[in-house]
Amino acid sequence: MRCDLKMKDYNKFPSRKSGWLEYLALLLIFGGWVGCTQTETEENGVAQRKLVLPVQIGRVIFKDVVDEIRTVGNIVAGQRVIITSEVEGRIRKLAVEEGAKVKVGAVLAEIDTRQYRLEVERLQADQISARNEYEKTSRGLRPEDQEKLEAQMKADQSGRDLVLKEQKRVQRLVFDGVISQSLLDESNDKVRQAEEKLRASRAALAAGTHSREEDILQSRSDLDSVTKKLDLAKLNVSKTRIRAPFDGVVVSKKIEVGAYAAPGTPILEMIGSGRLKAVLELPQSYRNKLEKLTEIEFDVRDINLRFKVIQNLHRRVRVIPDANIYSGNVQVQVDLPGPDPMLFPGLTLEGRLRFDTRPGVKHVPAIALVIGERGTVVYIMKDGHAQLVPVRAFKERHNLVEIDDFTHQLEPETDLILRGSGAVFPGVEVFPTNPEPESETPFNAADKGKGGTLVEKPKT
Repeated sequence: MRCDLKMKDYNKFPSRKSGWLEYLALLLIFGGWVGCTQTETEENGVAQRKLVLPVQIGRVIFKDVVDEIRTVGNIVAGQRVIITSEVEGRIRKLAVEEGAKVKVGAVLAEIDTRQYRLEVERLQADQISARNEYEKTSRGLRPEDQEKLEAQMKADQSGRDLVLKEQKRVQRLVFDGVISQSLLDESNDKVRQAEEKLRASRAALAAGTHSREEDILQSRSDLDSVTKKLDLAKLNVSKTRIRAPFDGVVVSKKIEVGAYAAPGTPILEMIGSGRLKAVLELPQSYRNKLEKLTEIEFDVRDINLRFKVIQNLHRRVRVIPDANIYSGNVQVQVDLPGPDPMLFPGLTLEGRLRFDTRPGVKHVPAIALVIGERGTVVYIMKDGHAQLVPVRAFKERHNLVEIDDFTHQLEPETDLILRGSGAVFPGVEVFPTNPEPESETPFNAADKGKGGTLVEKPKT
């Protein structure tokens, strides 16, 4: 409603200097003029404050993503042992110093060998004696003893032959009736005694020629027992020289020269140089993803070395079951195949573990994200106005942020607000300063424009 009443028009009314009607009419006319003037001023102010925001737009980017995680770890030795003494004795010599590199079989320390060598010499003498006894038992009696037995057997055989002849004469005389039968009985008895004596002589000669089987077995057992004791004594002598079990480095000495070492006493600590491992720490969520691991890239900045492990990852990667009680992470051991000579235990390295590829993942420029009370959102331009789209933001790579468009409002042709996204709000009128955004390089158009500033809308 528009009011054209002016203050000068008041003079056209009839002039009445008294009466309450004239006074009331004056108040009504003045109040209407003030109201009309205020309404016109408010309408003009609203028109002046109606603003639009200039924005620069881009496109949502769809790209394949190789899922990866960065982690920091250390290089450790694949072999680490504490070498202990296997025999007792006084340490006579330590042949290496801490930090020395040694080859497999190198002598590291020596224990006093005197008591072990004396034991070897005693058992060698016992072994000779046991061997001679065994050979004697196997061969039987000595030749002279065998000759005596043979002579005795021959004498007994002659005595038997003699009584046999006498027996025949007595039989003829008894048959002729010259002598009595009792004399024949005595002759027969002499024959039986001579045969038994001959039989005993033959058995003695046979026993002297070949010993009994149990005697041979006993002597053989004694010889074997002494031989085994001698072998054990020689082994103890060899153990007095403590040797390196593999190629590596001596980390520390656990005993000094002159000290007494019992079996199991620590002598030296060694780490292997032929096999190295990388120990990395990963979040628990990646534990089940290790089956999809495709490669691991390592970066050792201390020595400016970078290398990859690609083949046989399922064999080279092992998870240590116990998780870190503070972070909840798990540790992963990675065998380093054919490690570079520059690598050594204790180095810190960074590992990039790459998993399978996820195709067509949505990304937006980092400048398009707005974090506020409603969470993480982006703004799009639709019908000339800003529209809010809630998203979940993940990793940022090269100024592009991976998002989860759980409301499914972002498409390749969507006008995504870049510059000015932090100043807009839902429903505000916007106009683009780059009407043809580039989907592949969304930053180009945005970087050419000006910042989002409020501008007045031209009056109609």
